[in-house]
Amino acid sequence: MSAQHPITTLALAITAALALGLAAPLAASEPDNHFIIRDCEQSREDLARAIREYAENEEDWIFLAEFGLAGGDITALKVCYLPLGPDILDAGLHVGAMMPCGHIGLYEENGNTKLSMLHPKFMTTLQPHPSLERAAKNAEPAFEALLDHVLGGP
Repeated sequence: MSAQHPITTLALAITAALALGLAAPLAASEPDNHFIIRDCEQSREDLARAIREYAENEEDWIFLAEFGLAGGDITALKVCYLPLGPDILDAGLHVGAMMPCGHIGLYEENGNTKLSMLHPKFMTTLQPHPSLERAAKNAEPAFEALLDHVLGGP
């Protein structure tokens, strides 16, 4: 019987580990500081309606989309706060994909409605630039006002 080369043995071990890892179920990770998570008293339908109405009735906002994800377990919404556009585009036209929008997910967890939203500072992680820092700083109070309005906050 011939001995295997150490590199071949290592490659086989790595391949086996990857195959097992890909077949194993993925564990949910805890949200980090790139997410704003809120517990909500309203139903997903009522929250979605309140967010849509807020964006449609506020001069600096637009409502872009509402759709279901994960077989309807998540109601996804996209709203944009337009005054941030110049700061975002100042970082380059390629960052237009991150326009000043709120990516919001509404879902139930343990019988409670939850709202999850990307924190505006996610832009600065993807593309460090001073104008994006400024946009994130200006976006935060605007999105907090939206959340306070629809969740009945201060």
